[in-house]
Amino acid sequence: MTGCNGDKNGNESASKTPAISNQPNAISQVQKLDPREVSIYYPGPPQRDVAIVEDEMNKILKEKINATIKINAVDWANWTQKMNLMLSSNEPFDLVFTAAWDNLNGNVAKKAFIDLLPLMNVYGQDIKKNMDDIFISGNTANGKLYALPTQKEYASQQGMFLSKEMVDKYKIDIKSIKKLADLEPILQIIKDNEPDMIPMWANRNWLNVLPYEYLGTLKIVGALVKDGDLQVVNPFERADTKQFFELMYNWNRKGFFQKDPGLNTDPSVPIKAGKVFAQWSQLKPGADGEKNFVLNHKVVQVELEQTPYTTTNDLNNSMLAISRTSRDPERAMMVMNLLHSDAKLLNLLVNGVEGKHYVKVDGNDHVIKLPDGATAGETGYSPGNNWMFGNQFLNYLWDNEDQQKWQKYDAFNKAAKSTKALGFFFDSTNTRNEEAAIISIWDSYMDGLTTGVLDPKQNLPEFILKLKKVGSGKVIAEMQKQLDEFLKNKP
Repeated sequence: MTGCNGDKNGNESASKTPAISNQPNAISQVQKLDPREVSIYYPGPPQRDVAIVEDEMNKILKEKINATIKINAVDWANWTQKMNLMLSSNEPFDLVFTAAWDNLNGNVAKKAFIDLLPLMNVYGQDIKKNMDDIFISGNTANGKLYALPTQKEYASQQGMFLSKEMVDKYKIDIKSIKKLADLEPILQIIKDNEPDMIPMWANRNWLNVLPYEYLGTLKIVGALVKDGDLQVVNPFERADTKQFFELMYNWNRKGFFQKDPGLNTDPSVPIKAGKVFAQWSQLKPGADGEKNFVLNHKVVQVELEQTPYTTTNDLNNSMLAISRTSRDPERAMMVMNLLHSDAKLLNLLVNGVEGKHYVKVDGNDHVIKLPDGATAGETGYSPGNNWMFGNQFLNYLWDNEDQQKWQKYDAFNKAAKSTKALGFFFDSTNTRNEEAAIISIWDSYMDGLTTGVLDPKQNLPEFILKLKKVGSGKVIAEMQKQLDEFLKNKP
């Protein structure tokens, strides 16, 4: 097998390598393949028992595609720097997690990933057979697919998790919470009666509850109003965003947030310890059940959007790509194909080894629980990466999850409203310099504005003016131009 550094070589090498099928001669086909190690990188805490998991996955991979796997988890805090270094130094590696919020467009512009469609046509038949076409069509740009989505829910619903203990203790009617402002009297109750509890963890993620569809990322100012017209706007110039910042400013002054919220931005320790009442989350059916598995306490979810919504960013918020430096992109695609079709292989990657990291619940081959005496998050392998890889509908369910979870995912997807701009990708080639300056300004203001440290009456106009001076208008105009062209040519 020959490696490839781009679309052309990818196509050529695909024609030289035998496709692996489920036909009776599959063993002889595998024997024609040289042994290969396929590396996979994703953001998350490294796991103590990763070598044990690799050994079990290798038993399957050697038999099916004569390959082994090397799992590389990179701590979230170091992920961006690590990826930038690997890509800039042309370090050879194979599979890598990516997403719209993780600089997917930027890496595509740098030609960091190869087009997957030619490889899928030969080595990804199970993907093509099982995956809803919206995942492919909604991520194909100019006839090319640079990353493959995780097969899961393809809509989102903004909301939050609340401490179940506090909800029960104070008999809080969560159905009465329809918008963020409805939380204020509840936060006051927590502040007045629970001195060891942070009423709300404030950070920039709360921006997501505003009704905007970002055409780049949160840090690039162009957005569409959800269910509005197709006019690109700067959401920071609009009244509802100003009201949001004013609410955060007032809540910070009332003491609802963590100490030094503009600087104290890592919620992991207090959240895991059960010391936070309210936290933002992107929701889906059973999101609270998944969260409860990695916590030592329980949360309940509250939707702040009444209808699920599908944008291009929802379709590309969890993906796998093949690096242009891969020495064997064909074998990497074979691994991707198995992650979308082989339940045992996928569950090894996301849940670990049966009998050590989990056990099957009696009488149900698809429901699992912790081994006797084990503690959640302390088994040696609990990566929390089940949303990152393959076909999530093949994942085993934990015994404390809703056993109708996958059926509810399906209903959730079908109930979602899709943006009219579905499938639009913004090409930042003509605005790269302006965007770099915008991101720098955004980073210098956003933690202060979203946590109520900065007074929006003074600082928001200043922020908007600085954005205009470095070219926010040019970026928005370029987005509008490309969006109009996309809509004109959309089938």
